[in-house]
Amino acid sequence: MDKVQFQLEATLPELKDLYEKGLFTKSEINQITKKRTSFETSLIRRVTRKEDYFKYAEYEINLERLRKVRYKKLNYHLNPPPPSASSFSLPRRALYILKRATVKFPGDLATWLAYVEFASREGMRKIVGKGLNSALQHHPTSPTLYLLQTYYHLHPGSPFPRESIPSTSKLDLPSASSSAQAPGFAIEGIDPARTTLLLGLRLVPQSRDLWREYIKLELGWVEALRRRWKALGIKDDIDQGQSQQTEEDGVDQDALRGGAGAFGEEGEEARKSILAGQLVIHALTSALEAIPSHASPDERETEDGMGFREGLIWMFRGYPSPLRRKCLDFVYEELEAVLAQGDNNKLAARARLLLLIRGLYDREYDPEAETVPQGEFVLEGVELVEQLGKIGKDIRRSIKGGDGKRNKEWIEVVGQWLIEQIGKMESNVELREYLSSILSSLTKPSIEPPPSLLIAHLSQLSSSPNLEIARSYAGIYPSNPSIQLYRLTAEIQQTSDTTQICRTCEEVVRSVTVSGLTDEEKEDVRSIWKIWIDQELHNPANDLEERWKVILRESMKMGVNVPELHGDVLGYYLVNRLEAGEDVGGVLGRLKGYQPTFNTFKLVFSSINQLNLESNDLKKLYNAWRQVCKTPYEVAQASLFYAKVLLGIRGKGREAYDIIEVAKREVRVDEGVENYLEAEWKVLVDAESASDDSGDEDEKMSDE
Repeated sequence: MDKVQFQLEATLPELKDLYEKGLFTKSEINQITKKRTSFETSLIRRVTRKEDYFKYAEYEINLERLRKVRYKKLNYHLNPPPPSASSFSLPRRALYILKRATVKFPGDLATWLAYVEFASREGMRKIVGKGLNSALQHHPTSPTLYLLQTYYHLHPGSPFPRESIPSTSKLDLPSASSSAQAPGFAIEGIDPARTTLLLGLRLVPQSRDLWREYIKLELGWVEALRRRWKALGIKDDIDQGQSQQTEEDGVDQDALRGGAGAFGEEGEEARKSILAGQLVIHALTSALEAIPSHASPDERETEDGMGFREGLIWMFRGYPSPLRRKCLDFVYEELEAVLAQGDNNKLAARARLLLLIRGLYDREYDPEAETVPQGEFVLEGVELVEQLGKIGKDIRRSIKGGDGKRNKEWIEVVGQWLIEQIGKMESNVELREYLSSILSSLTKPSIEPPPSLLIAHLSQLSSSPNLEIARSYAGIYPSNPSIQLYRLTAEIQQTSDTTQICRTCEEVVRSVTVSGLTDEEKEDVRSIWKIWIDQELHNPANDLEERWKVILRESMKMGVNVPELHGDVLGYYLVNRLEAGEDVGGVLGRLKGYQPTFNTFKLVFSSINQLNLESNDLKKLYNAWRQVCKTPYEVAQASLFYAKVLLGIRGKGREAYDIIEVAKREVRVDEGVENYLEAEWKVLVDAESASDDSGDEDEKMSDE
């Protein structure tokens, strides 16, 4: 405890000053001391957690907020007293706590991010620089740290934007919300920022964010030089051939006019090369070589190679520089090379789409033009209609030729884009119908469109299902569960003949319950079976017992393709028969010819409130459930379900306790399950106690 005492004694001057200024009362000072003692004690435990440091730092941050509020309330801001012990002690103490966290957990990136973020919010520039350097020594392959250090050089005095810090600390920092005002830019920070990014790219050459930031840095530097040179008003004649070339490249003419006397003959040529975008093109070339188009995303990077190129295109489209056209053309040339190779059909299709739609989004740089949000068209009126008409003709022409597989990849990519645009054009009915007609040409049965495209289109129509389209797509892929699920939804909404719907459901069930399904498709199959059961139950012409025999027999036969399917169907059967008032023993006896599972009885106990069963019937169901439990976790869950039901019955609390105690003895072979059982049982008891207290209060109020 000597360490705790040492830390607390260091806070005495500030606490005395806070009391003398009237910012905190004596009882509040005592409460602060007790709280700090508790936090300091938690930091010297044998097993220390980083969350303890974060909670301690957040407490100090909240104290500083309260101090500032009271400081202003006492009008100290109108006639500020001279700085004293408490003026800056609380933020410094919070920073000191976070610094101790970095020493204790140097290998945890979140602690470093919380440390430098807080320092940046408080304007401690030197501490931010030192903290980033220390963090990079422990995490030299973290792109986030290089990006923050770049921001530190380019925007001195500006706090780090919160969205750029993927911190897991959840630390509630002051002024954490993003400021609407753009941070200041320091051109003298270009060199150290460039050095930082190049070092990061040497160690993390596959980082998309670092390459993107490096290209943006070079582009911003050239743009800053162009504007500065143009503002100086220094102009001279240049030869006609160079003038024509620079106009084609989209380079500012006035910025290129200078004169050999200012920089020398060689310096003038170098200056013109830089302003013409040679450095930017070199950086762009290096980035595209380091991240090829076929690069796949990994644990650290979520973008693939083609996604990186698409991100660069969107960055250039919105960047305020005359070099915009030159950079875009360079990326388009690379995409044309990818399209010409065609070794990966998916990549070629994505490259083809980017080249096809560029006329909708690209425009020349105009300093006075308004910025268009990303994803919005830059064309309007007749120009937009003509461009979309040209795109539609190219799409229709493209699906008529080419090999089958490549054509399918292209159909899927361009179809997804069309669906996205249709969703954005709710107000423009005519363009929406035109794009829908293009999409319909991609979804004809004769060209066998990919199922993912059909599913995406049906998802867009889910708010108002189109039965004709759903039936057409179901005819193309009769065994696809997702498509058939949409089709059944449309059938139910637009068909009143329950018998016909039941027949359709039975046909669909037999076609989709097959092997080789993904997890998502298996969930869709379960949903389809549930729809079939519901429709059979609501068909007045049915003999329910006979229909249940058919459903159970089919589920046991086809359930091998979808695990737990037969068990779920048995659960629905039990609930239905018990709701009809049948005897529990008789219903359980009819299960002997089938294969009940854990989920069978879980479904029953999930619907127990609507069954109104006696205690003996509940016990029979629980005993039957226990017989099919195969793992300690299943035993624990079954016991908790039953105990929850018993706690809801007055006078059954002791029986619920006994059930849990028996389950504890059985699951002791797995310590994790035992801890889970104890924790969940405590939650159940606390919830039941709270409801009892609430009920007693209601009774007292009603008596009064």
